[in-house]
Amino acid sequence: MRNLVLLSLSLLSLSFSVCAQVNRSANELARETTRDYIINKIFKQQGYRSLAYGELKPWTDKRSVISWTLDHSFEITHRQTAGFVKATDSKRAYKFLFYLDKQMKVLRAEANSLITENEEN
Repeated sequence: MRNLVLLSLSLLSLSFSVCAQVNRSANELARETTRDYIINKIFKQQGYRSLAYGELKPWTDKRSVISWTLDHSFEITHRQTAGFVKATDSKRAYKFLFYLDKQMKVLRAEANSLITENEEN
């Protein structure tokens, strides 16, 4: 009887750890996909630095192609040149909401806001 209880507890803990690993992998894949989307599609040839990722949330409308949403705050370095004057860099922080499908591919990205200095602190 004692062995049966121990076996059932170990199987239960194993199922929780497998579920946690799947969620962790999904989060990592979503973060990599959004990072690549920012670098290759939205802000090409500009410096990118991640500030914060939100939680990966399931999309509620089952009829939609969208399966997940992910908030992401990041900083982009814009290079400004004016003729022969030395180039200057300015940094701007953005907050985007990404819409992902079942395979964690970005379907759409919306800029929620441009983060100001007061919002960062």
